[in-house]
Order: sequence, then C-alpha cells, then structure tokens
Amino acid sequence: MLNTLLEKRGASAAVSNTSLLIALKHAELLEKLNLLFQRIIVPPSVMRELSVKEKEYFQGLSFLSVEEPRDRRLVLVLKTIVDEGEAEAMTLALEKNSLLIIDDLKGRKAARRLGLEIIGTLGVLKAMKLKGIVREVKPFIERLREKGFYISDDLVNKLLSDIGEA
Repeated sequence: MLNTLLEKRGASAAVSNTSLLIALKHAELLEKLNLLFQRIIVPPSVMRELSVKEKEYFQGLSFLSVEEPRDRRLVLVLKTIVDEGEAEAMTLALEKNSLLIIDDLKGRKAARRLGLEIIGTLGVLKAMKLKGIVREVKPFIERLREKGFYISDDLVNKLLSDIGEA
C-alpha cells in the first residue's frame, strides 16, 4: 500500500507538519528525506515551530520550502479542531493535491475526513527502508525513543514485522 501510495503520488513533493522533521533530525535522517521526496512544503507556522531553536539549520535545507496556504477561512475552521501548524498543513495539502505527512492522531482523523492521503513518521521510515535509503529502521526508532518520542509498541512491532526486522 505504501509503495502504491508513493508511486501513485510520485515522490516529487509532500506537505509536512512539524513532527516528522523534528523526528528525522533527531534520528539523523533529515538530510536523506530528499532521497524520498524532492521537495517538502511546510506552512509558515510549521517553520516558526522549527525555527524556535534551530532556525539556520532548517532554513538551510534546500528541499524544504515554505508556502502560505491561500484559503485562510479553511485554516480558521480547522484550527477549531487541530493546532495552527496542522490546520495550515492540511489546507496546503488540499490546495496542492499533495500527500500530507502528519503524526498527531486527531490531525490524522481530520485529514482523512477531508479526503487527504496521509503518511506518518513510521511510514516515512518504512518507505526509506523499502527504497533502500536505510538498511534498518529499528535503530532509528530506538534513537527516537531515547530522545523522548512516544511510539506505541504495537505500531513498532507491526512496522518491523512488515519490513522483516521483527
């Protein structure tokens, strides 16, 4: 399903919320994200979140571009359900008919109701393994957990089983 989603969409661009970018930075994989997607689009609120501590780092990534969603009314409506970054990211993904990378459960549910195709951090790690960008996913998941990222054991076990690392 994941390969089909990426092949159908093409791996040219995706819209991302904050969590993936922070997670991949902590896993020391962010620089390899452009091997999966040529361009990652983030809304201004996500860039502000990323820039709190490491503005130069994130602004220096050539494949990361900041775009303002045009439909401010939709952003305002979505902000009643999710945070500003998720609302802007969902709006951008709709406007660009793009894959949305989001981890938050409430955000994922809202995105699905809008008809968006979504993938999360674990899905990106799985895609990196399937595309041969990384050899193993398990060490990166362990690194994320050491940095305080919560990932349920059930999700990790299913992912590792799916990719032959169980």
